[in-house]
Amino acid sequence: MTNAMPSIPQETLQRLLQTLTDLASDDNDTRISAETVLNSEWMVKQPDALLLGLAHFTRNSEVTDLRSFAAVLMRRVAFKSAPEQQQQQGSKKTSTTEVTLWDVTQEATRTTTKALFLESLSRENHRSVRNKICDTIAEMARASSTGTKEQSWPELLPALFECANSTRSELRESAYRVFASMPSLIVTQPADTLHNMFAESFKDADLHVRLAATKAVVACMLDADHDSRYTLFPLMPSMLDTLRALLASKDETGLVEGLVAMIELAEHSPRLFKQVLLLIHPFMLSIIKDKTLEDRTRQSALELLLTLAECTSNLIRKVPDFATTLVPIALEMMTELDDEEDETWYTSDDLDEEDPEANSETGERAMDRLARALGGKAILPISFVYIPQMLASKEWKARHAGLMAVSAIGEGCVKAMEGELAKIIQMVLPFLKDPHPRVRYAACNAIGQMATDFAGVIQKKYHAIILTNLIPVMDDAPYPRVRAHAAAALVNFCEAAEKRILEPYLDAIFERLLSLLNTGTTYVQEQAITTIATVADSAEERFVKYYSGIMPLLMNVLRQAMGQEYRLMRGKAMECASLIALAVGKEVFAPHAQEFVKLLVQTQTTATESDDPQVAYLLAAWARVCKVLGKDFVPYLDIVMPPLLASAQLKPDVAVLDPEDDVESKYSTEDGWEFVGVDGRQIGIKTTVLEEKCTAVELLICYARELGSGFRPYIEKVRDIVLPLLRFYFHDGVRHAAAATLPQLVSCAKKSELGQEYLISFWHGIAIKILEVMSKETDLAFLHQLYATFYEAVDIMGPGPNLSPELLELFTRATEVQLKEMFVRLKRREEEARASGGEEEKSEGEEEITEETVLNEISRAFHSVLKTHRVGYMVQFKSLERVIGIYLEDPNPTARQWAICVLDDFVEFTGPHSWPIMVPFLPMILESILNTAPDVRQAACYGLGLCGQFGGPQYAEVCSVALTPLFQVIHEPGSRNIENVFATENAISAVTKICQFNRSQFDVNTVLPSWLQTLPIVNDEVEAPFTYTYLLDLIEAQHPSVLGLNNVNMPHLVTVLVEALAAAVVSEPLTTRMVCTLKAILSTLDGTMVATIWNSIAPEKRKTLQDLKYI
Repeated sequence: MTNAMPSIPQETLQRLLQTLTDLASDDNDTRISAETVLNSEWMVKQPDALLLGLAHFTRNSEVTDLRSFAAVLMRRVAFKSAPEQQQQQGSKKTSTTEVTLWDVTQEATRTTTKALFLESLSRENHRSVRNKICDTIAEMARASSTGTKEQSWPELLPALFECANSTRSELRESAYRVFASMPSLIVTQPADTLHNMFAESFKDADLHVRLAATKAVVACMLDADHDSRYTLFPLMPSMLDTLRALLASKDETGLVEGLVAMIELAEHSPRLFKQVLLLIHPFMLSIIKDKTLEDRTRQSALELLLTLAECTSNLIRKVPDFATTLVPIALEMMTELDDEEDETWYTSDDLDEEDPEANSETGERAMDRLARALGGKAILPISFVYIPQMLASKEWKARHAGLMAVSAIGEGCVKAMEGELAKIIQMVLPFLKDPHPRVRYAACNAIGQMATDFAGVIQKKYHAIILTNLIPVMDDAPYPRVRAHAAAALVNFCEAAEKRILEPYLDAIFERLLSLLNTGTTYVQEQAITTIATVADSAEERFVKYYSGIMPLLMNVLRQAMGQEYRLMRGKAMECASLIALAVGKEVFAPHAQEFVKLLVQTQTTATESDDPQVAYLLAAWARVCKVLGKDFVPYLDIVMPPLLASAQLKPDVAVLDPEDDVESKYSTEDGWEFVGVDGRQIGIKTTVLEEKCTAVELLICYARELGSGFRPYIEKVRDIVLPLLRFYFHDGVRHAAAATLPQLVSCAKKSELGQEYLISFWHGIAIKILEVMSKETDLAFLHQLYATFYEAVDIMGPGPNLSPELLELFTRATEVQLKEMFVRLKRREEEARASGGEEEKSEGEEEITEETVLNEISRAFHSVLKTHRVGYMVQFKSLERVIGIYLEDPNPTARQWAICVLDDFVEFTGPHSWPIMVPFLPMILESILNTAPDVRQAACYGLGLCGQFGGPQYAEVCSVALTPLFQVIHEPGSRNIENVFATENAISAVTKICQFNRSQFDVNTVLPSWLQTLPIVNDEVEAPFTYTYLLDLIEAQHPSVLGLNNVNMPHLVTVLVEALAAAVVSEPLTTRMVCTLKAILSTLDGTMVATIWNSIAPEKRKTLQDLKYI
């Protein structure tokens, strides 16, 4: 076979050898010249000779470094984009697939290269070189699996199986290394074969082989389908035994590699760990506690436990003593502050200098993650066993850690901590006067974080004690970092404070902030400006008295602080001035408006460097000025929009991580690089660019919303930018902002009065793109946004039909796909809840987008489509009968309520035409009136009311039958409890509508007395007006069934009207009508009766009625 291989002239090999030597040179000029030769000569003109030559040196060179370099360079050049001149040669690949140098070489070259590398694998004696050869073979295998038929590699798998069964341990390790990089090679093998092969590998005497096998098993589990994944599950104990052996042999590098693989598995398939949690927990604890191990090793073990806590909290809660053993370890790690770094802390100007990899930072993040994953019930009690002890310590590091722990756990323990908030605040505040400045700093941090975590509560209840202690810390003169952090804590407090709460403290606050602004320390001045901005934003018009003292200072910063070191300060000054303008309004801002706009323009022309922090502040400042000036801002659009559109069109930096790359220096997290695993490779994305892009798109929403028709010149341009961003998978924020922009563009187009034909065309072009993405979207949060975008635009285009039959069909089919997927998700979640023994404790932090919330948005979209298209949507709606029926018949309350809500809208907007489609659904809706879930009952009751109101005579019998269960709901014990009251009041309203509109099948005179006794409605502001309008009509008509024999019902009618007025569930003009009726009834009653009724009313309600002058 080797005789048929293409040969390379010796002279060509010598030239390539010289290029490789120069590429490895220490001389920068030589290296740059060699890179030019590689890119423009070898890759463009001799790609086949390049790959064959690299394969030749990898196999045949006697120089170890050359073999290593050739293998690495092969991977780097062969699988990167081919030069443009050769792209056409790769035309057999699809248009969406990148054409690489590998694709454009001849088939014979690829065959020879692969053969030489397999030979190299069997011959190579150096482990590091052999690993590089394995990595390149995996890339060749990946290219062969995704390329054309000619690129297949049938020889590879037999060769790897031969290696796996070799007597040489290095070859066995190599086979598993390739499998770990390219699991798809073996994951389709019969499950027993795969399991047995790996089980045998864990008996290997060589620990390197067992580690490689561990990583390969993880890769296969991640790549396999559900059933295949669980056939490998019995290997988990063997994988843990491998990690134990690595620890025992003091191979920390290997141990970290194994832990990293297990962490990745825990992120994607945490339930695989169910049977081994009791083994993993003590093993990881032993690693974390061992301070003789490297920090990275201890942190990796901690990361595995944290990942499991986050991804399968319901299982972790069942592990005995999980929190009680891990919390004290995390707290102890928080005390591991570096003494040398402490010396520089006081003098450094870099406020972000804390090492994110330090144990103290790792421990703090661990406390935060544990609290958010397991909740306050699990974390708060054990934390407060140790935190008071730490705060009482003579060691400042312990006090510092205790305060930072209070900050860390707040978000996850909100509900549990709220009842103890007063005690915790009293515990923290004394440390604002601690002898050690870093402890004072930590106390500021704790107060600031609590002000965010307990926003609203802490500001209302504890403003006096907090602000009187916090404000003086801004005078901590010897320690500018403490002063700045006190001002930063004030930002958190003021963001959620009402202006009336802040007003008594504003003089003291601004006195300190102006003092900070006049210090010579740049970061202190920057923080002072930020705090001024926040306080002004919260104080609103109460800031006016300070405006003349502060705005000139900010303008002065923008005029004079011109050096590069002041760029961030200038950005913050723009932010502050624009927020102040919003706070005080157009009239107060007017004297400075023109100059401020000039300074913004000046900054825009000079802030041209990509890393200039002013850019983001400038974009946001323009948007605030737009809000202040309104339509008067339109003349500035041509200045503002070009850089904004440029930012919105930024393309992200993306890199495929090479195993040989120095990740820390080349792709530093400080530079904004983040990595995700994709198909066995690490893909890096530079997120700093994405944040700017996201901000820009969000600001487009602002301009479109604020300027309306004034934004007309840009609506097509912005549309063309944001529509492709619906598929911008690099950054969720960009996608969400792009989707949220679209309804605003539709609104601008409508307000611009460009004609109905243009408007429909504009909207349809947007709608089809939304629906195309909707049909395939799998991310719940973005699906939620897409449906909101769609129905908002439909509503804006209303009130009449605005979607073509083709678009209605596209919406229906896309939604049908999503409904089927939602149902599968709901059922899967039910199964998981059952398997774990019940529902897990909900996180106390941020709200999560779930199947329920997405279904609500889908229901809202149906509402908008039915409201605008009515019977015009019936054909498409009928095609959903089956999927709606699946939801309606399911016992899951979420599913059934969703189906009933959609059917409610269908009846409301298609009226009598709905009957043929509704017939099979009505028995289940009637049955659901008495469902145990209040939300289901409410939807069913509401729907029966709509049947009465809009359904017409065909629904008469159904309405008559519904009366009995409706009254049963109303009179059920506990029907007025908070969880049931809305279902109850909807039942009352349903009876109202049936009596008024659809009473042909029963005697309304026998029903009305019973109905009257169900009143009042005092909670549901939607149903109350309808019910009370009907009641007033009956009273004014002197209906005997309502007034009763000899007006016996008058006292009850007074009570009903009084309760309704006191509850403020109706508005004008109905309120006035109710008051007049109430007075008329009272005038017919004797004084004793009036006094009796008046005394029966709760004092606070009597006061409300008197204050409003109703009585």
